[in-house]
Amino acid sequence: MILRSCISFGLTIFMFFLAFGSAKAATSPNTQDFLKLGVLETRNGNYAAAWLNFTQAIEEEQNLGAAYSNRCLVNIYLENYWAAKADCTLALTFGANSAYFHRGLAHYRLGEYEAALENYHEFMEDKPYDERGYYNRGLVYLSLGKNEEAIADFNQALLHISPADSSQLATIYNDRGLAYLSLGNLQGATTDFNRAINLDTSNSRAYYNRACVCHQLANYVEAIDYFTEALLRNPNHPEALINRGLAFYHQGNMQAALTDLRQGAQCFCEQNRLTAYQQTLKLIEDIQHSLSLAESVIV
Repeated sequence: MILRSCISFGLTIFMFFLAFGSAKAATSPNTQDFLKLGVLETRNGNYAAAWLNFTQAIEEEQNLGAAYSNRCLVNIYLENYWAAKADCTLALTFGANSAYFHRGLAHYRLGEYEAALENYHEFMEDKPYDERGYYNRGLVYLSLGKNEEAIADFNQALLHISPADSSQLATIYNDRGLAYLSLGNLQGATTDFNRAINLDTSNSRAYYNRACVCHQLANYVEAIDYFTEALLRNPNHPEALINRGLAFYHQGNMQAALTDLRQGAQCFCEQNRLTAYQQTLKLIEDIQHSLSLAESVIV
């Protein structure tokens, strides 16, 4: 059987900087300079340099919670999640309670969802109106399959976020749409994906997820259109290629289907996603085999 389901995806996560003067204030001018430089380098995406500056600040004052919390954030960007957890634990020891937020993120990235929830619960007790905490906790609930709880947190995030922050609003609507989709609420999912697209036309994830709803409804023409929009914004998205190929397959356009599937397989290979690569090759083989059988029957 050729049919494969269209899988929606697209989780992001909010992060923020702990101000360098929070928790215990830096007393040494050198420490303050290292902290300021670390925050600046982090905002500029120079994470290795930021890590060095925060480490220098810690060497100057080892009980400075802000330095540990910010180095935790940098470790998350560098995908050093175990080091991030250790830094956040030290930050909490020295009174930087906002480090619960970053430690929750480190647990989340490690797939330790229950521990992530505990940290976000602690964070929200201290900051009950912070949309970032609600949003990130919603993502954890979504990963645990607790979709109703995820929707409740996404709703709270939408209540507290600035209406002017269109990009972040689009992100929340997109991920609430995923929760609705997981519950089989296609109307709710469609509404949220449309909102995300209207708020941020560069959001390839929202176009992809909107296409998946069309795919589930067997509306392959619209699915192809939305997958195409997603690929225009993110050409190296193998899932969009694979699922657009399947939509072409259901339309009977075998040449277009095989072209997309081969390109999707190549993307998986380049991304070193070898299991998905092998599965796509098997799918291509199945389609080619079914075409050969059909041709032999016609002959």
